[in-house]
Amino acid sequence: MVNRVLQKSKSPHGHRTALAVTLGGCLLVAACGAVDEQPNRSVVTVSSQPPADIEGGAFNASLNEASVYSWNVLIALNWAAVDQTGALETRGVARTEPHSGRAGPRVWETLRAKTEVFPGTGDPHGSAAGPTADYGYDELPDYRYDPAAVGEYPGLVPGQVPACHPAQQKLPVPLIELSESHEVGPEQLYSGMAPAITPGDDDDEQRVLFGVKVDRNFYRYVVENHWLDGGNPGSTIPAKATEEYIEMHGSSPPGGSRDLVSFPDQTLQLKTAWRRLTPRERDSGRFHVAWARSYQQQSSARHYLGVAGNPDHPCFVDAEWGLIGIHIKIRTASAPYYIWATFEHLDTLSDRHGKAVEDSAGRLIRNRNLGPEEPDISARNATAAVPATPDTIQKLSPAKANTKPEKRLYYYNMSGTPTTQGRIAVNRRNHDIPPPVIAANEAAHEVLRQMGDSRAGPAGPVPANLLNYKLVGVQWRPATKPVPGQDLAGDPNERDEVLRYPLIYYLANMALETSYRLQNFSGTVQPRLAPPYQTLAVQDLLTDFDPDGKPVINMAYAGLKPDDENAGFNMGGCMGCHGQMQLKGYDFNFIFRRGRIDAPETGPSLRIPLSEMVHGKRTDG
Repeated sequence: MVNRVLQKSKSPHGHRTALAVTLGGCLLVAACGAVDEQPNRSVVTVSSQPPADIEGGAFNASLNEASVYSWNVLIALNWAAVDQTGALETRGVARTEPHSGRAGPRVWETLRAKTEVFPGTGDPHGSAAGPTADYGYDELPDYRYDPAAVGEYPGLVPGQVPACHPAQQKLPVPLIELSESHEVGPEQLYSGMAPAITPGDDDDEQRVLFGVKVDRNFYRYVVENHWLDGGNPGSTIPAKATEEYIEMHGSSPPGGSRDLVSFPDQTLQLKTAWRRLTPRERDSGRFHVAWARSYQQQSSARHYLGVAGNPDHPCFVDAEWGLIGIHIKIRTASAPYYIWATFEHLDTLSDRHGKAVEDSAGRLIRNRNLGPEEPDISARNATAAVPATPDTIQKLSPAKANTKPEKRLYYYNMSGTPTTQGRIAVNRRNHDIPPPVIAANEAAHEVLRQMGDSRAGPAGPVPANLLNYKLVGVQWRPATKPVPGQDLAGDPNERDEVLRYPLIYYLANMALETSYRLQNFSGTVQPRLAPPYQTLAVQDLLTDFDPDGKPVINMAYAGLKPDDENAGFNMGGCMGCHGQMQLKGYDFNFIFRRGRIDAPETGPSLRIPLSEMVHGKRTDG
């Protein structure tokens, strides 16, 4: 039951009312004035100012406190942004004056896309402006790739991609770029709820696409150190020295280091998932909708700015897309391993008839008696073995699938990978959203509901459709699963909430990490096997064991030891997966490890396989 208490207060801007909502013993407050300059961070607060950290420090916080923090960050990121003119201090900056009511981008939408940090050719646009102008961070978007991979065209700067439709060539460049067509590894995701306009083209028109954004701190750190080339030949990134530092100290170097890799505190990244909407969905106001740039292969039957079409080259299409998932990754002083919070649209998970599988707060209300996937995916987990053999590595069953998804989410794995091949439909999560997260969602929604449609109000900061997104979970500190090789089932008597709730340990977003292996990630990507099995496809399988048979350590923090032998943790989900990049000297960053982006993704091909980034490039067989 929700208890409403109306309190009288005075904001710094003279507005007088604030709504406090109590739910399950957790107080959440919404200031209904303009900008709350000193918000209370122990409660969910409507403010343009994101919290600097979890109240009391991340390592000692509860799941409830971490959930409150996550909502405070999301609300601040969804504040109305200042007008985007290319002037200094406009991208990633919230509007502070009363809002006029006209539509405009949210703060997070104005952050730089990853292509604007790691262009396929040359330096990031604007970077010649130097440090006093934040290396041109605020310049309007420009997406440039490797001319050898995308072609060259009259009238375009080398690396720019032509429009698929000539009428779009001169339009303003959208702030949102959807340059990824896959999840983490081989999976390509689709939504049966998305419209399929062309008969037989469901698997293209229903595709979910992804975009990555980074803040000013990330951009400045990369550009001022000239670290654009990732872990590729010619790179000057001190990854090896950073790796050695972590091995010695059991923790990342101090934030902002110039000699080693460690991004500054408050560095923030986002990954978002989008799909096409039906006209009814678009007009309903239930989704965050944005004009976004996506890519497709050129047609050999057409010309692009006078150049004959090449199916190996991309062209762009600008269109409206609907946001269905958003990851927030932020480094704080008490969480130099980053805090990972993930949100989904309420309609992301639906049954075969298009009805929501969970309620607005995240309780499972349909498909409880069905397996998470159709067909049911099961795994024989990897076991400790020296050397590993085909009988000791992970095996996913069945080998093939061809499910009719109807209105459900569904995904394909790329051919040639040792994962279930074919179309796999999603019925529900592998792990339920925990009660503390559900309670935080209900209270935060109540705060937003009491504000009404704030776009018409005097402050006008937060869009009404934010009510239609829910926190799935948050990882705010690491933990090690009790038994390597065994799935974490969850124990209600477990004191550590990270281990009490499997969804927190295995944190995954259904629109961003949909497959069985991503819903159950721990340990590391399986290394290739020794002869005579070196040609066996293992690149997307998982293991909790190193080649020497010892339990995997996939991240380190403050020298803390879960046992007497290894300094570090075998963490699951987002933190554990990205932790592989911490131990390789790239501070939890796959996009930093990848570096320059040759071309946007228009299909299933991957630039650098995950296994190659973790274990190095294969040189045998």
